[in-house]
Amino acid sequence: MYEPQYEESSGAGFVFGLLCGAALGAAVGLMFAPKAGSEFRRNLYDSTDDLRKKAQDAYGQATQTVNDYVAKGRDAVDRGRQAFESARETAVDTASQVRNEFNSARTS
Repeated sequence: MYEPQYEESSGAGFVFGLLCGAALGAAVGLMFAPKAGSEFRRNLYDSTDDLRKKAQDAYGQATQTVNDYVAKGRDAVDRGRQAFESARETAVDTASQVRNEFNSARTS
């Protein structure tokens, strides 16, 4: 028998849908409100301008967060690369010393 599988989510989709529905409801409410055409257009422009500004702010914050994580990732890669190079140099030096000591002991 089929049992539906539900994925747990953070609720971001619900909040986004709620905001979109509220914006759409406000726009429809403004359209049917008894106001003059120019007043309605001004209110609609102001409402969409506020939404545009909020969307730009959210986009800016998201971009900054992503850029911060990218910078941290690059720093981690650089530190890892430096640690690897240091370990490789130490290994090469140690191998060279062991080889020289072995050759000295063999010829003695």
